[in-house]
Amino acid sequence: MLRKLGIKSVRQEYGNALSAAIQEMKQLESLNIGAITKDEILDLDLASAPSRLRVLNLKCRLTKLPNWIPNLQYLVKLRLGLSNFKDDPLDSLNTLPNLLRLNLWDDAFSGERLHFKKGGFPKLKELDLTRLNRLSSISIDEEALVDLEHFRFRNNPQLKVLPHDLQNLKNLQFLGFAEMPVELVDSIDPEKGGTCRWIINHIPLVQIRQNVGSKFHDYMLHRIPTKIKV
Repeated sequence: MLRKLGIKSVRQEYGNALSAAIQEMKQLESLNIGAITKDEILDLDLASAPSRLRVLNLKCRLTKLPNWIPNLQYLVKLRLGLSNFKDDPLDSLNTLPNLLRLNLWDDAFSGERLHFKKGGFPKLKELDLTRLNRLSSISIDEEALVDLEHFRFRNNPQLKVLPHDLQNLKNLQFLGFAEMPVELVDSIDPEKGGTCRWIINHIPLVQIRQNVGSKFHDYMLHRIPTKIKV
């Protein structure tokens, strides 16, 4: 029985046929789907998704979050890219009971605000927000993301203010920033004033990655000192 499936360069006209085929793969545990272009809209409307699915990676434009994703009780890793959701997808995803890793990237969400609600994502350990070009604010309720240990921000050009609610993440061990606006970086860097550094003082490791050249390996890592020693 097929347990792992990866398909790339999918065209819109094959969306229905692909969905019908996936529905029959009852033992599937890992699914990776990519569209042929970033603007190709795929309709992945499954009447019933493989119940054993543990890993899901969708790199395609979607009109809305598929209804079957929030019902994946065994899902541990979810990666969404290019989805272009207008509405906050967290409202539907935050009840996934066993999700450990969540990555929203390349305009998976095209809105301005993400809200992590109380009780949401009870087991999530790693969260990565990358290239969400319109994202400008994040709010995190108390008792949300209670098990989160690693939180990474990368290249979110409109997120210029450090989310104050990061102080609610009591178990956070690592906070990383890469290619972020200078306004945010300066607000936590003691050498630049660090007016918001108090928000992250409880986190053992805070790291900033800054590009210093045109090549992929041309970067500098800068650690921000906090009250917690590692």
